[in-house]
Amino acid sequence: MLRDHPRLAPILVLAGDQLAMVAAWALIAQWIARPLPPLVLLPLAFLQLVVASDAGLNNQLRYVGWWGLVRRVFAVWVRVTVGLCLLGFLSPEHVPRESVAAFALAYLAALLAVRVGTLLLRRFVRRRGRNLRYLVVAGTGPAAVQASRAFSGDPGHGMQLLGFLGERGPTELPAPVLGRFEDLEQIVRTLVIDEVLVADPAASVAAIAGLCRSCNTLGLRTHLTSGFVPGSWRGVDARDVGGEVVLSLTPFPHSMVGLSAKRALDIGLAGAAMLILLPVFVVLAIAIKLGSKGPVLFVQWRVGLNGRRFRFPKFRSMVADAEARLCDVMAHNEMDGPVFKMKHDPRITRVGAWLRRYSLDELPQLWCVLTGDMSLVGPRPLMPHEIDGHESWQRRRLSMRPGLTCLWQVSGRNHVDFERWMRLDLEYIDGWSLGLDFQILARTVPAVFSGRGAS
Repeated sequence: MLRDHPRLAPILVLAGDQLAMVAAWALIAQWIARPLPPLVLLPLAFLQLVVASDAGLNNQLRYVGWWGLVRRVFAVWVRVTVGLCLLGFLSPEHVPRESVAAFALAYLAALLAVRVGTLLLRRFVRRRGRNLRYLVVAGTGPAAVQASRAFSGDPGHGMQLLGFLGERGPTELPAPVLGRFEDLEQIVRTLVIDEVLVADPAASVAAIAGLCRSCNTLGLRTHLTSGFVPGSWRGVDARDVGGEVVLSLTPFPHSMVGLSAKRALDIGLAGAAMLILLPVFVVLAIAIKLGSKGPVLFVQWRVGLNGRRFRFPKFRSMVADAEARLCDVMAHNEMDGPVFKMKHDPRITRVGAWLRRYSLDELPQLWCVLTGDMSLVGPRPLMPHEIDGHESWQRRRLSMRPGLTCLWQVSGRNHVDFERWMRLDLEYIDGWSLGLDFQILARTVPAVFSGRGAS
């Protein structure tokens, strides 16, 4: 039945999502004294339908791996759980708080069971030659061969490679050459073709455009490999904007769930730290005042996300006229690049030297974390004139919110040259995850207490 009605499968999977929610409710109702009222499931079910589509859970998942599926499920679960918490906040008499956590856990388990079970079933069926889609690859070079293996190499994907389009070349191909790009309209008259994978970076724009027009006319799903777009991209999304199909290329982390969790972590930890450290702030302020003339805080402009400027506070560690005396010590700069670092800067006060050694002068920046100008972890913010000295490849470090600590901070700070510093920031951006943030935060504590690389 599913083979004759392929569009029925997605409907059954969506129904399975709703059944997962009902099953979680029914299970919890047996164990909780005050379970969720059944009517609460109606807005949650509607929310699940909406967010499942937005999270990509309703897209073609034939090529999605296990981790990709789990990420999509988790994204849906987080949003539905937030919706449930909001209902509990607005109507606590109808949504018992003691049942929210239990339902959320049961719902996650049930949703994962449905989606993982569905994927296992589909892969089982495809490995036995059912539910196949037939693929033609446009291109005959090494890139085309590599792309064809990525799509059709796993039998669980259910992709049957029919052949290639293009000129015959020296590359050994795993399937025959069916013809040239312009022959596609004739080839579909003799072969069943479901999808076309365009993987010929050497082809002209006109040739690719003509092939895409043919695929559109013939009603074939079309894929283009990233070889056409140079560079390394964290995300590629296609969307409709005012009737135009726009391809969005993102060179920095763009996971809404992950970045939302990062922001929540920033607010929670920074807020708690400011409350706990309030007595320390008072003691440090008194020490700074007694140690030298001038204000407690030193505030200057720094450059943040995508070039936005913000006020950057620090506990003052230098004499009051330090900026005016910068020209006197500029010749002793120990850091290459546009930044100034000097280990024994004569402008630093006795109290300031101690503050800097243990990074206590950075504590007021917790306020910047709360306001959203900074994050707990991210590339350290530089001054405007230092950013002006960046090379073009170094500007990408501004694509993430600056942080209190970063890979540079835990890798020796001033013992690391400027170019290595910039590459560490880009390494952080390219490999970002919440796990990496936790690793850097954990490494920051011993780095701060040791005073390694501080000046």
